[in-house]
Amino acid sequence: MSVKETRNMLITFAERCEDQDGRGVESLQREIICDPVMKFFPEVNSEVIQYELLKNGLFEPTEWKSLKKILRELESKSIWDIVKQEYKYLRELWDGPKVSIYIFPIRKKDTKRRKDSPRKNGIAYKRVLFLFVSSDLTKEEIKALVAHEYNHVCRLQFLDSLPAAITLDDSIIIEGLGEFAVKQLYGKKWVAPWTNMYRLEEVSEIWQRHFVPALQIKGVKNHQLYLFGNPNTPFSKWIGYHIGYQIVYSYNKNCGPFVMAELLHKSSDEIIAGSDFAI
Repeated sequence: MSVKETRNMLITFAERCEDQDGRGVESLQREIICDPVMKFFPEVNSEVIQYELLKNGLFEPTEWKSLKKILRELESKSIWDIVKQEYKYLRELWDGPKVSIYIFPIRKKDTKRRKDSPRKNGIAYKRVLFLFVSSDLTKEEIKALVAHEYNHVCRLQFLDSLPAAITLDDSIIIEGLGEFAVKQLYGKKWVAPWTNMYRLEEVSEIWQRHFVPALQIKGVKNHQLYLFGNPNTPFSKWIGYHIGYQIVYSYNKNCGPFVMAELLHKSSDEIIAGSDFAI
């Protein structure tokens, strides 16, 4: 397990698309990009894997014409080398598990019309990690992304639960730990904007009224509204991410300080109880 050579996969995909004059690109993406990772998800098919990866930032199959150019740009930034070095460093620092890491370009669709389109994203599982990146990321941004996502892998190993069994309180703390790791390692400058999006007074009522009664809801798919928010609901944008970070931050302030290797092995109940969001 290590950082995988996805450059070959990307070149193969682009050349096969070119040979077929852009026909059947969705199927080619499943064959070349998704089929090789099916070993990590034996319970699902490649269509499900493709859907999940696309939802989280994988480049659209129709973007095949620009892949070689993007690949050259990513190589010029030494993306694969940076990720390898950071993974090795973090694994030793946190005594973390081995994991396979796949790096792909992030979807660029609609970026000309949307100034807030993401430039990086990731999705973590117990044995595999996917990173979706743009070629204009700085070295520090890449390292912050790896730290956040690999921290998830370490926390998932500690929880040792299937996604369907993970509770909302665990999901919130997973995100809080991930970004608090970035702050500990690289400083406040590199944490996500949602960490300080709201004042404590703004979120306390939402936490008590809407989150606390729901903390034992199981299933990661059932946590999306609480984490990301929705303007048509009581949940503001990124509210769960923000609360998760502030819980971990205030717990470390009130009861610590702790190194991340210690925080990763504390229960969600203990972290919440010692934070400014104690129930």
